[in-house]
Amino acid sequence: MRGSGGNAVSDGTVATPVTHLRRGVTPLLAYAVLTAAMDVYAGNRFDVVSPASIAAVSFTLTMVFFTGTEVRRRGLSQLGVVTRHRRDLVAINITTALTWLSTFYALEYLEPAIVNVIGLALGPMVMTLAGPLLRRHSTVMATEIVVSVAIGVLLTALVWGAFSGRSGLGDLPPRDAALGLVFTLICAAGSAVNIIYMKRLDDVGCDPGTVLAVRFVLMSVVAWILVALEDDPDLTAALLPGAVVAVIGVGLPIYVLQIGIRYTEPITTSLLVSLSPLFAIAMQLADGRLRFSLFTLGCVLGVVVLVAVGVVVRGRKPEEPAAVAAEPTAGMVTGPPEPHDRPASDERGGSRP
Repeated sequence: MRGSGGNAVSDGTVATPVTHLRRGVTPLLAYAVLTAAMDVYAGNRFDVVSPASIAAVSFTLTMVFFTGTEVRRRGLSQLGVVTRHRRDLVAINITTALTWLSTFYALEYLEPAIVNVIGLALGPMVMTLAGPLLRRHSTVMATEIVVSVAIGVLLTALVWGAFSGRSGLGDLPPRDAALGLVFTLICAAGSAVNIIYMKRLDDVGCDPGTVLAVRFVLMSVVAWILVALEDDPDLTAALLPGAVVAVIGVGLPIYVLQIGIRYTEPITTSLLVSLSPLFAIAMQLADGRLRFSLFTLGCVLGVVVLVAVGVVVRGRKPEEPAAVAAEPTAGMVTGPPEPHDRPASDERGGSRP
């Protein structure tokens, strides 16, 4: 494991840095594939099942799984630790509900690759530009500003493409394109705020596994309320898609991300996770609703390249001795800071995520 002195493996041999890298690359690629698959699969299923129904089933299963796992692992006493920080706990429940519900509804209206890449890039871009205003010790490099502005231009082009019929969904009613954009922006903003509250809870000693056990409560409740408000909800049809989303959208991504960031450096993690939009474009080819869009592909490739540039530039900057752990910067999609044996976050665009 990264940070251990001997790098010993189970058979008594010594693991080299290359061995560690190989162990980490496959899980991180799996994470990028899984998040892309969730977007494409959920977007397809929303043609026949409402987003609220799938959200209700998937996040109830997710909540039960993580709560049961945490109780079995640590007992009920550990849950009491996180509940002592009620303000942050309520806040992360609200932002989690906003992030995931807006993601689901965005996928109902927009091309999955567009939702994926905006969620990946917009949050870190905003955090980079607003960082010096929000955090006293935050610094932004000139290259990062240029990268962030360029990403903003490409994201604007993708939005224009959705309104003008150049996306994979073809001609969209202006209302659908506008709603999809609004939900996608909420998702990106929620992802960025989630990172802040996860960090706040981590700073006061709350284990990420414990936070996962209690952060989906509001999400599940709101989803069931939305289902109850529907005219004719079909929960039977939502059972299988909900279970699939719970597995490929939350459970497995958290697991493989945890493994990946244990064996790789943050810069490698960021670069591999940023490939998710490209996987989404490839998977979209199997969805009969969508056509291949050279315009979307070009914009997504541009964003991925800029993300890579931002990560490499930040990775080469010498760490300041007095610097505190920074939020993700432009083109930077990070997992939890120095997780070691602790479960990873599931943020979209860093997740999700």
